[in-house]
Amino acid sequence: MPVEEKREYLSKIKEECFNLSAVYRKRYKKLKWRDDIIDVITTSLNAGVIALTISGINFTPLLFISIGLSGVSYIMAQAQRTYNLKRRYITHDMTYKQYIDIVRKIDAILQKNHMTTDEYDQFIDQVHDRMALIDDARLV
Repeated sequence: MPVEEKREYLSKIKEECFNLSAVYRKRYKKLKWRDDIIDVITTSLNAGVIALTISGINFTPLLFISIGLSGVSYIMAQAQRTYNLKRRYITHDMTYKQYIDIVRKIDAILQKNHMTTDEYDQFIDQVHDRMALIDDARLV
């Protein structure tokens, strides 16, 4: 395969990696937002439970409301742990960064004009190996 075809092939790989990085960046942001919202709601509920418990010492119905809010807070925290949002969004973020790193390396190689066919072959093999490792480690 001539050098120009290899450069075009690298450009296609770069575009594919860029598109995949955009997908994983979007997933990362969505999962991080959900995790942050659950954290805020759980913290607010816990603060409400504490306030209602202190106030409920003299007024019994507030204690029952406090118990209910405590249960809701516990269920939300367990759901967050069960879905393992933190691990999922961290994995998506790492996948995004790995694809962007490949895009940058391909950009750097495409800027060079003096590479031989063998050097392009070696680089393409390295890119394929990295993409295979990313595919093995990523979450779908």
